[in-house]
Amino acid sequence: MNNANNAESEFTSIKEILNSKGIYTGLTMGSSMEPLIHQQRDNIIVVKANGRLKKYDIPVYLTKSGKYVMHRIIEVLDDHYIIVGDNLLQREYVTDDMIVGKLVGFYKNGKKYIDLENNKAYIAYSRIWVALLPVRPIYLFARRALGRVKRLIFKRGN
Repeated sequence: MNNANNAESEFTSIKEILNSKGIYTGLTMGSSMEPLIHQQRDNIIVVKANGRLKKYDIPVYLTKSGKYVMHRIIEVLDDHYIIVGDNLLQREYVTDDMIVGKLVGFYKNGKKYIDLENNKAYIAYSRIWVALLPVRPIYLFARRALGRVKRLIFKRGN
């Protein structure tokens, strides 16, 4: 995640912005939430987390190394959440004290607003995407293999 859009503000971190303003907006870094959110293209809207989150929510949390991460909750347990990025396989274990905010919406390609609380297509997507987690390795392998083939074809064509 990147808070470059707020560089001119008096705040130095997303956590500070959320604690002061209650809302953060900006572009993301990384591809872990593709195909839903694309880095440096989709503008996210994050609000300060209020209470326990639910399965399918997308928290923004701060790792022990100080890095901001935004991944989907796939399971809620009493003392932590199991979280995984939409474009990843690795499960993460996140506690409430690590969470600084929750994604509530984003502007796709800077234009169309997707409301994560009310958009029926998004709600269906999130449930299907989590349900397909067991077969995601096949999807990711195929997607990466196709990307390699495309690069080889276009590289030879030049």
